[in-house]
Amino acid sequence: MNPLVTVLMPVYNGEKYLREAIESILNQTFRDFEFLIINDGSTDNSIRIIQSFNDPRIRLIHNESNLGLIKTLNKGLELSNGKYIARMDCDDISLPKRLSIQASFMEKHQGIGICGSWVKIIGLEQEFINKYPQKHEEARVYLLFNTPLAHPAVIIRKELIDKYNLEYDEQYKHAEDYELWSRIIKHTQISNIPRVLLNYRIHPESVSKKNSSIQTENSNKIRL
Repeated sequence: MNPLVTVLMPVYNGEKYLREAIESILNQTFRDFEFLIINDGSTDNSIRIIQSFNDPRIRLIHNESNLGLIKTLNKGLELSNGKYIARMDCDDISLPKRLSIQASFMEKHQGIGICGSWVKIIGLEQEFINKYPQKHEEARVYLLFNTPLAHPAVIIRKELIDKYNLEYDEQYKHAEDYELWSRIIKHTQISNIPRVLLNYRIHPESVSKKNSSIQTENSNKIRL
């Protein structure tokens, strides 16, 4: 039988924080999931770290070459077997009850197609909490200005992805999630659970730090 949840995590040279990220998923109180890890041509010790975990829920896929994040994410959407797809990044930490809380929420709220949560920003001198809008109408308004969801904290209905042939758009590099949400909202409702379920790490190598100008440019296109 297919698992209720697929946790989708692309990895490219993520050795520094990878072990902690993997452990945060394997230590979830919720057990009915597959952990789909896609290695996008890593040249560091990422593969060795992943293979050091002997857990049957881990499903490791290797890209033949470095495809980049967006193509890897779209490959993951297609390969996911779960009723729900939970996103995860290889430098973040999911809190132990994250999957349990989100899967239960989605089972109880059939009209909601994608659900996020608040996130705690770590890695900076001062940690703080990003609070995202809880209700759908608030999320729609928020979407005019910024993404209403923390990408690595979302859980999505797979049937929604399949029904509307939804995928990330390569024209919106480093803002691909924001652009996808702007299309998803035409087909379903968005919500956020008003509690921290993920620690979101900011560091010098993170995408938002290294590619802030491209991210801002593409985000402005989405806002327009």
